[in-house]
Amino acid sequence: MPHIELVPDRKLLKTNFDGYILSLEPVPVLSTEFSTTNCPHRVKPTEQQYSYYHARLFGMQNHLVRDPWTNGQCYYIDVTGMVQRVSYDNTLGRMRPLVPVFKLPLVAPDPVQEDETMAIPRYNCSLVFPSEQLCLLSDGCGTVRVLETGDRTTGREWKLQSTFRPLESNLTERVLPGGSVLLDGRFLVRDGKRLLHFVMIQIDHQPVAKSKALLHWFTLEQSAPPAWTVSVVRTLESGGYPRYCALDYHATAILVACDEPFRFLHDSEHPVITPDPKPMPSDGEGQPTPWEQYPFQWTQTLDEVIITFEKRPNVQYRVITEPSSDSEPGLQVFARDVLVIDGTQLYSTIDHENTTWSMDRKTLEITLQKQPADVSWPFLFPGGPAETTPGNSDPDTQLSDLPPATNLNAPLEACDFEGEQETYYTLERLSCINHSTTHSVSLGSGPPLFTVSLRPGLPATFALRHDVDACLWQLQPTAVGSEDCRLQHEGTLHAFGYVQASKQQQKYLGCPPGMGYAVICESHRGIYIYKSNYGPSGAGLRNRHGTQVAIGQHQFVSLKDTGEVLGISCEDEILILITEKALLALQITTG
Repeated sequence: MPHIELVPDRKLLKTNFDGYILSLEPVPVLSTEFSTTNCPHRVKPTEQQYSYYHARLFGMQNHLVRDPWTNGQCYYIDVTGMVQRVSYDNTLGRMRPLVPVFKLPLVAPDPVQEDETMAIPRYNCSLVFPSEQLCLLSDGCGTVRVLETGDRTTGREWKLQSTFRPLESNLTERVLPGGSVLLDGRFLVRDGKRLLHFVMIQIDHQPVAKSKALLHWFTLEQSAPPAWTVSVVRTLESGGYPRYCALDYHATAILVACDEPFRFLHDSEHPVITPDPKPMPSDGEGQPTPWEQYPFQWTQTLDEVIITFEKRPNVQYRVITEPSSDSEPGLQVFARDVLVIDGTQLYSTIDHENTTWSMDRKTLEITLQKQPADVSWPFLFPGGPAETTPGNSDPDTQLSDLPPATNLNAPLEACDFEGEQETYYTLERLSCINHSTTHSVSLGSGPPLFTVSLRPGLPATFALRHDVDACLWQLQPTAVGSEDCRLQHEGTLHAFGYVQASKQQQKYLGCPPGMGYAVICESHRGIYIYKSNYGPSGAGLRNRHGTQVAIGQHQFVSLKDTGEVLGISCEDEILILITEKALLALQITTG
């Protein structure tokens, strides 16, 4: 499995960027208050939906969906189920009146089952735009509708093409009762067939175990226009929560960024082959794994992996670091002729020429050189032991591995402490053909900050912190049938990773397609706007004792008496917010 290393384009980095200066210039804010009938529809979690994954799915969902095919236009669903169009007039510099485009029949909650533990889970409504003239709409209760929108700039009424419930399709397994939330959609024409792919998320909550995230990947085919029928259903599962999820260009794979890997559970087109269970011994006891029979510990730095065996009496250890042929692995560790560590199963490749090991009366220590370096391994090999925590290792050894402090006089901030246990995120490309992970990208301890659609029809771009900056990475097109995966550095939000880490109350992050500014939106208090240049008024700023420096502009907009922010939509010249009480339009000047 190839491991992709994200190397930023140095031309898109700005080494002389000297931070942001607070600008006192006012940001014009246009406000449109809601009536009792057109305020946003919102479902809150029940007493049974109390897991962290539920809290994130309900709390972080963006209820204001931007139309990537039309600038200055977005949509939300009001309390009556009406899909409302929100648009901004650039020529007049003001918001246009709301335009209702479709009436969604909302399912009223059952007051009898609301307090019962067996109540069907409900989620918020969601919608995505897979093409220029199609929309997918979910009511959060298990029904998905395919809508024909036509030219969305005209504001005409949308037409219903098909309605289906995943549970009634009888094509899938592990689709739980209740609703789900749309994450991505893609429209394709292949071999004369019109195909519609989309991905939805469900939370599998277990009262006595860790909750899991389920991704349902549906493929619809338009055999008899305008009706759509379900042709393929796939289900993936993970013990983590996806921080980025998108279908690739040809919908032959799904890209997911998570702290735990996703794996296919079901595929109605290509059955998922599960490995046969290991035969049980005759005495009825489970057969321990080799590393459980001969345990070891492992730790890592950014460059090395150190494996340590505590030697046991009457156990002979043998280490092979060089392959005897091209078909054999370059690292094998045996104990009593039992293969404990197989080099082909390691998380990533290693430099076999620089692999060293030493043995004394008490321990066997093996040092592996990572290739590439500067990558944290979330595990040594699948199913293997967890990394030795700092609390269980020698303090002197841990201190020797730490890099020297760059400035002992600089105080630590709250954002410098991410938690007691380090979490590693990985972006994986999962193929629907053989259900394997074709490519893997180590994201380190930081998940993607946010996603944005830079160009219509392309998979969403994700922002990832690089040093103090935030780099935007775009999946590149590939030929049909290719299993390649290439990510390109599209742009940089200078020092945004640093300022984002210092904001503890952040809810929504984003930037417009032109990447002229970045925004951090809190749930109630205010909005932080960061522009990469200070504008004409900052042209004379210089470093008197050195070379010219680049300075950005930082603005703060206070929110008063508008209620909780429920969604944002970033355009190049306008930032639209939807709150519990009003629609807000912030006029942004990036010149």
